[in-house]
Amino acid sequence: MALYWHPFLAQMLRLSYADRLIVQEQVSLGDLPLQADLLLIRRDPSLALPYPLEFLGARTLVEFKSPDDTADQAALEQLEIYGLLYVRREQLPRRSDLTLWLMASNIAANVSQPGRTELTGVQDVGPGVRRGTLDGFPTLLLDLQAVPFSPDTIPLHMVAGGRQERALVEYIIEHYKHYPHQLDLLASLHGFALMEALIIHSLEAILDEWAKRHGTEKVREWLERKGGQSPDASQPGPSKN
Repeated sequence: MALYWHPFLAQMLRLSYADRLIVQEQVSLGDLPLQADLLLIRRDPSLALPYPLEFLGARTLVEFKSPDDTADQAALEQLEIYGLLYVRREQLPRRSDLTLWLMASNIAANVSQPGRTELTGVQDVGPGVRRGTLDGFPTLLLDLQAVPFSPDTIPLHMVAGGRQERALVEYIIEHYKHYPHQLDLLASLHGFALMEALIIHSLEAILDEWAKRHGTEKVREWLERKGGQSPDASQPGPSKN
């Protein structure tokens, strides 16, 4: 069964940025299934956010593609439609009052197409981030594989795949006592990479910590499952009870 990644992204953003962001999920824009993935509202635009969250507008509508999906022309077109519906619903005076984000681990080369849904005035504003205008909306494309890993980007890389996965796993297992909830999510979403890291580093302390929190039987079941399988993010980690 395919994993539904969006709630994990919302959960991670709340864990790290609840003091600076209001995170709304499955934002209704009309009759179902017209729902945007996320709406991020800055509590105070004067409060600083780290890269690349610094590019969030006062209100930002987010279309997020999971690691096994691709952000393509259809996704950009859908994001534009969602933006138009949101502006009408909220009666915003200008389209520029709403920022649009298309976020993915895989972005198609022809995501923007002249004569169709086109991102104009495109410029690179940092690693993995391009900014332009989509029919009057300030719009950003985020390539999560190209955004450099840092502690500040843990929420984004937790729901990404590709070349930043190892840096994410290594950092969290090194600082696991400071990231207990993130460690649980790591086991759920990147279990195979985490299993490899545990073997390489012989980090029995993490397994002992899990056993205290979740019970020895749950940890044993997770180890047996991951030890005999190829990577599969749909297999959960230790119970979060």
